[in-house]
Amino acid sequence: MAEAADQNHSDADPQQAAQSSVFIQIKSVPQRSYARDLRLRDGDVIVAVDGTVCNLDIAEFEDLLLDARDDETPVFVTIGRDKMFFEIFMSGPLGGSLDYTDAQRAADIAARFANHSVGPKAQYQTYEALRDVRRHVTIYSTDYSGLATICPPLWLIKHRALEPLAAVIAAYAAAAAVHWSLFVITVILIGAYFHKIQFRIIRNYNIFTEHFYWVVCAARSVADAQKICREIDPKCVFSFSYVGPPQDNEVEDKKAARRAARAAK
Repeated sequence: MAEAADQNHSDADPQQAAQSSVFIQIKSVPQRSYARDLRLRDGDVIVAVDGTVCNLDIAEFEDLLLDARDDETPVFVTIGRDKMFFEIFMSGPLGGSLDYTDAQRAADIAARFANHSVGPKAQYQTYEALRDVRRHVTIYSTDYSGLATICPPLWLIKHRALEPLAAVIAAYAAAAAVHWSLFVITVILIGAYFHKIQFRIIRNYNIFTEHFYWVVCAARSVADAQKICREIDPKCVFSFSYVGPPQDNEVEDKKAARRAARAAK
């Protein structure tokens, strides 16, 4: 992988590229790759690691990702996309080809990154966002939740997963109708099942409701994750929004037209 990526650097020396303050960028994302699972895109830039500007060359960065996989310690990376930045955890090699940015783009990214705040790695957790064709977005954390194990119905209510909730309640009711001991066993087994694959349950439920895997990011709260999604798609909609209503270009255009008309009078 390192050799292939280095060949994509237009025969430039990696150490010289690093010293020139250029950044590593993703050149291509294969359909079946870890980069695809993280919903990274062609042209995304590796801007920082643990909040510090990334001055690694491609080989060093790939070695860092290999160590992350072997040590089971994710690398905390800041991604630059268009005019925005967001954080993400990487747990292994991306599986795509890498390249370097040109110096002008690198200088622009570095100048904008100076105004981007990154907190301590321990404060962040991974969020996944799924979006449907109407741009309605569901966001959930992939971290373990004790509520899912202790009381699956409440956890399902929190995530508004009504069909799984109905199934769990039906299982409880059927077990209780047979014998109280069977009810206890059912509660324990369902709790153990939710403990093991809880976030996959929510992901699969949202896919069932015609939401599609869209964004993966690291954030300190749901509100921060929503801000990232809103930057990526200004028109995305959340059921319980922390970032206000989505952008409405039609409404804004009408307001702008009215302002222009008043100014012309």
